[in-house]
Amino acid sequence: MDGRKIFVIWNPFAGGDAKTLCEKLSVRLKELKIAHHVFDTVKSMSATKAVSDSLDESFTDLIIVGGDGTINESINGLKYDIPVGIVPAGTGDDFIKNVSIGKSTSERIQTAIDGEIMRVDLGQCNERKFVNGVGIGFDGQIVEDMTSKRIGFLKGHAAYYYHVLRILGGYKERTFSFSLDGKAHKKDLILLAIGNGTTFGGGFKLMPRSKVNDGKLDICEIGALSPFRRFLNISKLSNGTHGSLKEVEFHQVNEITVEANDTLFAHIDGEQIGKPPFKVKILPNALQLRVISS
Repeated sequence: MDGRKIFVIWNPFAGGDAKTLCEKLSVRLKELKIAHHVFDTVKSMSATKAVSDSLDESFTDLIIVGGDGTINESINGLKYDIPVGIVPAGTGDDFIKNVSIGKSTSERIQTAIDGEIMRVDLGQCNERKFVNGVGIGFDGQIVEDMTSKRIGFLKGHAAYYYHVLRILGGYKERTFSFSLDGKAHKKDLILLAIGNGTTFGGGFKLMPRSKVNDGKLDICEIGALSPFRRFLNISKLSNGTHGSLKEVEFHQVNEITVEANDTLFAHIDGEQIGKPPFKVKILPNALQLRVISS
């Protein structure tokens, strides 16, 4: 009998097939004779509350079955430095694009159970931690529109791409006042993205050089582009080659502060977080993550 006791959290509302994946995970844990308890997120209890209230010192591991939002909520409820496994079941699953956890369902489940432990960074925006990133401006507006103007037949990257195309031409740059490691800037930008990971929106590689274990936040600024050039170059955002545009700048920092601005919407790991002010910093080596052995 394995001496571990695993806390499994899954999201019935995740965009992927979370229920089936959770059942397969539970079957595998029983085969391995590993004690585990399954908790789900319901409308009255987020993953943050479920993990915070129910994951006590008796648990040796946490396994999350869900998308980026469920990972974010779970990490924000986690009080103990224990290994975390991820079985992705979201519509975008951007965070797991940064690490190796396997391609097949069986590989991913096995990695979540007994993969090698890799220390990864977390970010923190005001008081909330994040695994992947924060998007402010155009990127935040997309998430705001996806939440308030849902298109029922579109999911995941397709829904994100629809909203990108819908507002791309008419979105006006805003004035951002921000500081990078204490150095003040004031610029007219379409978006300001802050990444621990590389990819937002299910496939837009905004921070192509970002690494989740380098102890740095990656910043992507996109300045004033004409509507025509936006449409002409949108594919560059998907393949991470937008750095070739003169309106794009990248930075690596430990901390960024963004001043209040009521015209700016923002998201954290794909979920709405309202408007600035924000203070964002890196938390180096803050999470034990199970990955495929190198």
